[in-house]
Amino acid sequence: MVAVSPLDFDSFENKGLLRYLNIDIPLRNMYDFIELSRNGIDKKALLHLAKTISFDLKELALVIHMSERTIQRYDLNKKLSTEASAKALQLAKLYGKGEKVFGDLERFKNWMNHPCTALASKKPKELLDTTFGFELLNEELMRIEHGIFA
Repeated sequence: MVAVSPLDFDSFENKGLLRYLNIDIPLRNMYDFIELSRNGIDKKALLHLAKTISFDLKELALVIHMSERTIQRYDLNKKLSTEASAKALQLAKLYGKGEKVFGDLERFKNWMNHPCTALASKKPKELLDTTFGFELLNEELMRIEHGIFA
């Protein structure tokens, strides 16, 4: 019986995630993600993520399920809710994986903005408003990583 496994942890993705959020907290396993979500990330980290992955405030608001106006009203050091923090972490983790799979963040961002046949001709970015969309994109990245194309 194994105690706490690192699950699908990849140090490259982890470093990317921390770089995207501009935070310096070790994330060794999923329990660390849970704790960071519970403690909340601040607006400053959220805005750094948005800038790094080229999201505008409207796109970001859709993903984390907050209104643009609410985000605008937050002080830079104010922590987001557990749910919004978890969504932001999911987004950073996805982009970390995408950067690894595509070999370059710009190439992945480009892929996210163009319709994909394997995703019913939707832009991958359009699927980020639900947990199921994140799952679908992670599965597609795994297929690409392993050379399995639809």
